Parts: sequence; C-alpha cells; structure tokens
Amino acid sequence: MEFRKLELKYIDDAVELAVKEYKNECINNKQLLVKNYREKLRELLVDIFSSKYGLLAIQDEELVGYLVFWGGFQGQFGNVKGSFSPLFGSAFGGRNRKKTASLLFEHVSKQMIKDGIFSFAICKYAYDKEIIESFILNGFGIRCSDAIKKLTNLDEAPINSGCRYEEVSYEKSSDLLDLINGLSKHMNGSPIYMPTSYLTADEFAVKCAERKNRFFAAYNDNRPVGYIEVCEKAETFISEDEEVLNICGTYVEEQYRNSSVAQELLLFTMKKLSDEGLKYLGVDCETLNPTAIRFWTKHFESYTYSFVRRIDERIMEI
Repeated sequence: MEFRKLELKYIDDAVELAVKEYKNECINNKQLLVKNYREKLRELLVDIFSSKYGLLAIQDEELVGYLVFWGGFQGQFGNVKGSFSPLFGSAFGGRNRKKTASLLFEHVSKQMIKDGIFSFAICKYAYDKEIIESFILNGFGIRCSDAIKKLTNLDEAPINSGCRYEEVSYEKSSDLLDLINGLSKHMNGSPIYMPTSYLTADEFAVKCAERKNRFFAAYNDNRPVGYIEVCEKAETFISEDEEVLNICGTYVEEQYRNSSVAQELLLFTMKKLSDEGLKYLGVDCETLNPTAIRFWTKHFESYTYSFVRRIDERIMEI
C-alpha cells in the first residue's frame, strides 16, 4: 500500500468511498435520511482536500482510503493543539478496511506530531463496527455521538408529572438562566469533567440574541424546572439538511429526573415541531455523560461516534 498527498484528481474516487459509507449506515439506521448526498460530499471534500494534514491510501493504483484533519486548534481537550476529522473527512474501502484506517492514521499523525498537534478527534458512522474497532485498538476512546429521529407517527404526550409545557421565545428566555448554568455545573462534574463556563444574565441575553434559538420549557408552579434548546446549527452534513433541526442543550433539575418530566418535555417539543412540518430532529450528546446517553438513546438512534486520542506531549522530549 502506498500513501500519497491529497490530490484533487482523486476527488471522484473519494466521493464514491464516502457515499458508500453513508449508504451502508442507512441500511442499518432506519432513522436516517435516504438521500443522495454525492454533490454535497464532493463540495465538502474539495474544501478539506486543501488541508495540510491528510493522505490517500493507494493500492494497485486504486484509491482504497483517505484520512484528512483540520488542525491545529489551540486548547482542544487540554493545553495542546488539537485536530478534527469530520464525518466526511475519512472513508475506507478495499479488502482490509481496518488495516487501511490504522495505517493512514499512523502516517498522517507523524507530520501532525512534528507540528505540535497532540489531540486527535475523528467522527465516524456508528454502525461501522470494523472501523470503530480499528480506532479503539489504536488508542482512541468514544467521546460524543450524533443521533436522529424521524418525526412521524408521534403519540400525544401524556402529562403525568403535573408540569405544564410551553415554548419560550429567546427574547423572554432569561428565566431559564439558572437551568443553563445548572447544565454547565453538571458538565463540569463527575464523571464528565468537561470544562464549561457559567453565564451571567447579560452574557446569556447576548447569546440568545445572536443565535435566535428556540426554547421549550417545563414549569412546575410557574417555575421552570427543565428546558430543551433547538437550533439550526449542525455538527454533520446530515444534521445540516434543511429537513433537520437539532437539539443543542437540555437540562432537567435533578429532583425531577426520576419522574416523567424529561420525556414529557421531549414529546411536547417533537410534537410541536412535527405539527410545523419538521421531518427530522437531531441531537448530539457527550457519551461520557451517562445521564444524557441513557436518555437520548431511548428516543433517538445514533449515527455517529466521535473518537478522541490525546498523545502525551512528552514524546517530543525523547
């Protein structure tokens, strides 16, 4: 197997590898959009092929894989430079895809380490067990996931908790600040340990005005006890589809987590969006957040996992 620099003459072959991986995921995940993303993937690949960090795997003059990173980003998962290979940033074919993926990371990372990049993140399809095993055996761990749900045949949300549910415009979302900061506290704590800043009232107001996201809240005795934030911002080319909106924040006060509040709030949100004509709802969550992963996988189906590996920077001292 030969490893070559990224060249646009291989774009058509790279697109075919990427399309094949998406089709394979659709076979296993019935919640995904069955769409032809060939031209979208071509556009994305032409862009990322301009990156300094990427290689092609060639065998018998045929493209059997590619791996490309954007980088390096200062302060990604610690005080080092990091990198990210998005969902379209890699694809693997040929007779031994596991070996191709492993060898590509081996060769691409050499140059990146020389440039002081010690943190690597790679997004791959959730049902691609062969590639998942390859990266795990190469020292990567799963950190987060993208999931999706078709908003069809939704049941009416039963209200057993005694709470009421309503949409809150972003202009009037200031009473959700304690919940927003409650989520930050939760993310900072065990076992997630994800540094997340707290917001002042002014900072939250500015953020709401900039994003113009939608908020759905659960109230008990006129006090908000949980919220879901929905946005157009996306993490993958799939969640960027015009038929998809995305949950980008959720929190329910701890004393209400063993009740039906979270499920009722989610069903209320989905029914409201479905009645407006939305076809799909996505969510991304940290898999290292046990509360979140248990809840979301009950209602959504994961289609990606993001794998991360932090290299010990002391290797440069040897």
